[in-house]
Amino acid sequence: MDKGVKADSRQLLDYVRGLEGLKRKEREEKLVSFLESGGLKPSVQKLIFPRIRTYILDFAGRHNHKRLLFSAHYDAVSGSPGANDNASGVAVLLGLCLKLRDSGAPVRAVFFDREEAWLRTRWIRLGLLGSLYYVLNHDLNMIDSVYNLEFCGRGDTLAVWPVQESSRDDPALQRIERTSRGLNVAPRFAYLPWWVISSDHLPFRIRGIRSAASLSLLPPEDIRQLQEFVAGLSLRKALFGARRPIPGTLSVLHTVRDSSTDLREESLQLMLSILQGLIEDFERSSERPTDERESKRVDIKRTT
Repeated sequence: MDKGVKADSRQLLDYVRGLEGLKRKEREEKLVSFLESGGLKPSVQKLIFPRIRTYILDFAGRHNHKRLLFSAHYDAVSGSPGANDNASGVAVLLGLCLKLRDSGAPVRAVFFDREEAWLRTRWIRLGLLGSLYYVLNHDLNMIDSVYNLEFCGRGDTLAVWPVQESSRDDPALQRIERTSRGLNVAPRFAYLPWWVISSDHLPFRIRGIRSAASLSLLPPEDIRQLQEFVAGLSLRKALFGARRPIPGTLSVLHTVRDSSTDLREESLQLMLSILQGLIEDFERSSERPTDERESKRVDIKRTT
């Protein structure tokens, strides 16, 4: 357990710095330390081979109500500090867990292991193992929507992906639009094919939860460059041509340059405020009795 610093008094960037540069097992131990120092007691989903340890906190307890699932993967590519990918997402989710502690909010928080490719070749990248193992071994009937966190440490424009125009009427996405307007944040919905870049939202979609997306914060110029990048791609080119580097902020991912020096506390706090707003919006629109919603409601204000 970390000593000398109360979990409630940490900046979110402190969590990023505590995780970056560590090997996978060390990142797991540091995550557990952060949870314990905040008085949080997760359940653990384990697999012996490949070794998977996924940590789960269910704030709704045994209440028979639909809930939101927020997730972030804590592993990183070997040789990369893994600050924005994905200590930033872990830091935001840790901050949310501390705010929800003892709240009874309709939320499940999941810290996934093994998102990064366990087997990586030119033709095959076998990743998302933690989330795949999770969806195959959990009842998903009580999950309303899945919001997965990736790359939360730079920028002030909310990127929601992968979203096609035909799915823009999805209630989970409309919830994002309402929450963003309330925080004066402009959301940008982007379609990024799974074979270009994917994350732990994908196994939920495979299991039938269409209201599953990843949330990132990026500079607006990066989103424009990403859209142009995707427009020039095809699956055939991706398989048989030279791989083009992803532009902008995402170009440093999986490299030694993915460090906390380029990340901002303001971005992490903004994403935390967005998550809090999503919970408040869900509480307002849920079918839970009014007196229960009022007694359990989390105080949602933009974090400054």
